[in-house]
Amino acid sequence: MLKVVARLTVKKDKIDEFKKTAEDLIKKSNAEEANIFYTLNQSVEDEQKFAFIECWRDQVALKAHEATEHFTETFQILGGMTEGSEPVEIYNEIEY
Repeated sequence: MLKVVARLTVKKDKIDEFKKTAEDLIKKSNAEEANIFYTLNQSVEDEQKFAFIECWRDQVALKAHEATEHFTETFQILGGMTEGSEPVEIYNEIEY
């Protein structure tokens, strides 16, 4: 399984709009067959810092997700509400 961590800093006056806009993306992403989970998380130390934390079956599933309309359109809108982002990190889960 792949875990994805995408961190963003949201403009202070856009926090509520960001969370509302992200809701549809999260619901549709969680409905994708190869999705394990897709969440939006807000820092307890800085209300402007958010992280999408996702889990996908494999790289093929992640690439398919990145091509969906709900991802491409919504992420473009969300990007306009941010002050910046960090590089997306992708991890392979270590299974024991």
